[in-house]
Amino acid sequence: MTYHDLVECYPWIDLVLELFKGIMPTVVALFAIFMNNSLSKKRDLMCRKMNLQLDYYVKMLNWLHEIKNDIMEVSLELENALSRMNHDERINMYNDFTKSISSMNRCIVSWKDTYSVVLESFNCDIKLMHFKQEMKNCSDNLVKIGQQYLNQADTTMATDEINKTVIKANEVIDESIRLLIKEMNTLY
Repeated sequence: MTYHDLVECYPWIDLVLELFKGIMPTVVALFAIFMNNSLSKKRDLMCRKMNLQLDYYVKMLNWLHEIKNDIMEVSLELENALSRMNHDERINMYNDFTKSISSMNRCIVSWKDTYSVVLESFNCDIKLMHFKQEMKNCSDNLVKIGQQYLNQADTTMATDEINKTVIKANEVIDESIRLLIKEMNTLY
């Protein structure tokens, strides 16, 4: 029995096959659209999460650069204060330095706490606790250097000590930046 004989005996088979040929591409297209939409929601969610994570990482990177600049400005303020020959002017500039360093420390602590929570939620570790401790040590060392040389006439050694402290702080900041950039690279 050929197909033509089968259709003559059972005409409804030909009708079913013709309907199947006409409807099946539409059914397949609708199924593909449905699957694409269900998968795209997951893709979009993952993309939004990665973009949010990347945005926070960029903010943290900018924050680290700002801290690096703040440390440089504070150290220059201390050097300028200690380089003054007039004792009253030296004291006034040193007081300005202590205000600046206090402001810098408040900024570091407040943002560090915020970013620690964010990093914890992203399961990322850029050693912010070590970073915070080293920034505190840097601030304390700069204040000690200032107090040590504030009433001395010769402050040439202060510059070397300030530079060593700043270099150590910059190394810690650079390490945190490296770890953060490494985390950013994993997103791609």
